[in-house]
Amino acid sequence: MNDEPKASKSLPTEPPTNVPPFPQWQSSAASVPTPTTPVVARSVSATAPSRVVGKTRNPWGVWLLGLTIIYPLIWYFKINKEMRDYSETIDVQPGMAVLAITLGVFLIGIPPIVSYVHTSSRIQKAQKLAGSTKRCSALLALLCLCFAPVYIQSQLNKVWDQYGNPPVGTPLKA
Repeated sequence: MNDEPKASKSLPTEPPTNVPPFPQWQSSAASVPTPTTPVVARSVSATAPSRVVGKTRNPWGVWLLGLTIIYPLIWYFKINKEMRDYSETIDVQPGMAVLAITLGVFLIGIPPIVSYVHTSSRIQKAQKLAGSTKRCSALLALLCLCFAPVYIQSQLNKVWDQYGNPPVGTPLKA
């Protein structure tokens, strides 16, 4: 027998240069696209107001403009947005509220009724947060449905009256 040790082949530790590298050998920085525009971080202020005042509207003006086709939808979106911006505890998606009163009519009329009841309860919650003794009644809003915008807007105005009707968007202390 031959006592000479056999020469062993050494295995390469790096990939060959003529073969494309495997994904695990690529650096993660090479696959990340670099932005062409600088990324600007939005700063969140610790003193940002949690509540802002909505707009005081003339209830009869709302009713008269409600005779048009588009204004009632814009008004309904805006009052729900104002209530959402007034307090974090008032949970509403204004777009869904408008969708309920428009397309919901085709579903036997139930979604618009539910939406008006929920809007009235949101106004009640806003009135309670503002310290008002007056409360919005969903039943009254539904009973006089053709004059519901007058009633709903007058009740929402009572919330803003508690703060002396400051300009729209005025921050309130929490």
